Amino acid sequence: MRNRVVATLLAALVFGLAGTPSFAFNQPPLNLGLTDILDGALPGPGTYFTEYIQAYQADKFKDHDGNSIPGDPKVANVLSMNQFVHVYNHKILGGHLGVDVLLPIVAISGSGSVGPPVSTNPAVLGDLVAGPFLQWFDTKLLGRPFFQRVELDFTLPTGQYDNKYLINPGSNLWTIEPYYAFTWFLTPEFSTSWRIHYTYNTKNDDPFVALGANDLQPGQAFHFNYSFEYEFFKNFRGAVAGYYLKQLSDDEVNGNSQADTKEQVFAIGPAVSWAASQNFFLGLKTQWESSAENRPEGNRTTFRMTYKF
Repeated sequence: MRNRVVATLLAALVFGLAGTPSFAFNQPPLNLGLTDILDGALPGPGTYFTEYIQAYQADKFKDHDGNSIPGDPKVANVLSMNQFVHVYNHKILGGHLGVDVLLPIVAISGSGSVGPPVSTNPAVLGDLVAGPFLQWFDTKLLGRPFFQRVELDFTLPTGQYDNKYLINPGSNLWTIEPYYAFTWFLTPEFSTSWRIHYTYNTKNDDPFVALGANDLQPGQAFHFNYSFEYEFFKNFRGAVAGYYLKQLSDDEVNGNSQADTKEQVFAIGPAVSWAASQNFFLGLKTQWESSAENRPEGNRTTFRMTYKF
């Protein structure tokens, strides 16, 4: 479940930047750091709503060697990710069946140039994400509580998109993304949570007009979110959390592989989470990016609110 609360999911949003063949910026919105603390440990069957508010700002765009691209390019966005999750009592293979739906609303701004000017679509509706999952609440690893989930997400090209803009809320392609999430309690206070994704994208048949191409397909990618968390006070956890993205195959333009288009980024920062009650959860974090290639490099600050009905 892209329980970009757990959810989370979809997340993160460095919007599919459709660049020129000299650099990439083509990956669609991904869950980069939207989920972390206790990600695998949903508090039981039921219906959840999670609201993520995330601000991202980058004043550097990096090329395939990790060097800053000239032209003083900048991009910023504010994301509202709205997630509904339902976990059924019904079990399959010992795990509870569930379904996850996410709808992003985003405002984007940009300036400078990466060859073409950094133009941003003023529309706000992103691509809908939905997927089934299985959640296990009662497994153990080395005798310690181990919560885990597998989900298969589908991103539909329902968001607003216009090929005259370099950056759009929608990506104009389908994304298929299985992931595995877990939370492992090493002690009652200390735990670690991970969410590991594999991303496959279909073709965008109407890419950025300056590309001068009939279609563009972002390469396959691997990315994960991580956190090491400690309960300092009852129901209050602090963490070191972040994410890593590594594109595995080059982008393709008109069916031809484009060298030096693989994206990469690493991020780390502090995070806190508070279980205000059995049904209401709050979280806040900020994460700084580094080691970026073929991507912007900046900072993400995320506020999360989850309510279990």
